Amino acid sequence: MAKDHAIGLIETRGVVALAAGIEAMIKTADVQCIAVERIGSGYLAAAVQGSLAPVRQAVEAATVAVKQYGELRAAQVYPKPHDTSAGLLEGNSSRRLRQAITAASGEGTS
Repeated sequence: MAKDHAIGLIETRGVVALAAGIEAMIKTADVQCIAVERIGSGYLAAAVQGSLAPVRQAVEAATVAVKQYGELRAAQVYPKPHDTSAGLLEGNSSRRLRQAITAASGEGTS
């Protein structure tokens, strides 16, 4: 993983706001969308990854775009994430996150 690798997350209320945020992130900076998750009760989240400066720029652009179309609940940039943290977002993140939480809490062990 690159030294300046980062992950950016936005959480919104509503699909239109999320779509505007994702589009702004991808069009503004050289980042890749790695996850889109439904949180519940109309809340959704999206994650992007790339180098630190483009991820920061993408999250700032998403913040502006989301506020134009809906509610921004949270926006955060994580520089140099641990490989395990980054891996939870890629692919089947919901399933992997549940497994990680279950393993960490000791459930499912005899």
